[in-house]
Amino acid sequence: MSSPLSITRRCCAFAGGTVALFVGGILAADGLFMVLGLCGMLLVAASWIIGKWSLRNMHVEFHLPQCVSAGIPFEFELSLLNQRSFFDAFNTEVQITLPVKTIITAKAPWTPAGSGSRIVQQVSLPGRSHTDTHRVELSTSFPLGLFLSKRHIEIRKEVTVTPRPIVPREINQHGALHDTQSQSGVTLGRTFGEPRGIRPWQASDSARSIHWPASARAMARGHGLRIREYDPPGFHPDQCHIMFHSYATGRELLREDRFERALSLLAGSLVELQKLGIPCTLTSDFLNGESVSCGSRAQVVECLRSLAHVQRSSGTEVHEMEAILCAIPPADTLMVISDMPPDSWQHLFVSRPDALIIDIRQVRYRHKILHASR
Repeated sequence: MSSPLSITRRCCAFAGGTVALFVGGILAADGLFMVLGLCGMLLVAASWIIGKWSLRNMHVEFHLPQCVSAGIPFEFELSLLNQRSFFDAFNTEVQITLPVKTIITAKAPWTPAGSGSRIVQQVSLPGRSHTDTHRVELSTSFPLGLFLSKRHIEIRKEVTVTPRPIVPREINQHGALHDTQSQSGVTLGRTFGEPRGIRPWQASDSARSIHWPASARAMARGHGLRIREYDPPGFHPDQCHIMFHSYATGRELLREDRFERALSLLAGSLVELQKLGIPCTLTSDFLNGESVSCGSRAQVVECLRSLAHVQRSSGTEVHEMEAILCAIPPADTLMVISDMPPDSWQHLFVSRPDALIIDIRQVRYRHKILHASR
């Protein structure tokens, strides 16, 4: 949809001078002034006509991932296509409104007829959102900058912005997951455990396992290389159950930004557990107490996509919390995430003293890069 041409300050000054020349030529009976004023009027009229045609048959295309994470840069490709056969486009500015009121602006100095201009840049979106319609505005002041021509386009493209994953510091604490589960479970084979000792080199040993100081001492005595042996890596739970809630007792202040922080901690927990190979199940009050399985990568991605649509539950009661807690198998490792401080709800988990409590107050949002404080 094209908007009417807007008159710029340059056009006002130029038109005023043109009219002054023409009127002065009439009053002074000076033909030269009249001709100059008439030429100026013709130039303004020609600029108006060209401005009306400057955005005709101009189209915009952009490509970005269908699902992105908030705060994480991704590649954004923008193309301006000139589908006219004989009229080039000059000084065309493109403005695209992405989710979370993110505005992308680009300018194409020259776009030949039958061709296009393309730009690729890194873009990040600040928060979670979901939209399928994007507003695009084309504008140009060609020619001479006398008139500003605008055209509005709506492009349909589904984009989902999931919460930014922030790994809680409790997960990375030494033995945190192991302490919450007495039974041994899945073993990580790509990481080293505790050092066991040093032995002679064998044909099947990897070069990265060579202990060079010990090898140098052994070779000085006429022996071969030495290899450092490690114990098997630590154990992790067979199954982890994440419980998310917004319940609190007392007169705790409700802060909407903490809900977004809690979702970021939840997303980081799901991603980290998936990397560790630990299947997990999510039960939350914003899903009405329903359990969602996150055992595979595809299930984790689908769960993250659903977090872009959820709303905070404002009516969670004690009996609902107790029902969810009773439904969690005792053999599963329990991780609890909430947008309220643990002091206001931790007493409900007396029956599960081994539960891993995630503190919402660990995130420092004053920094540009979000991370958990250590």
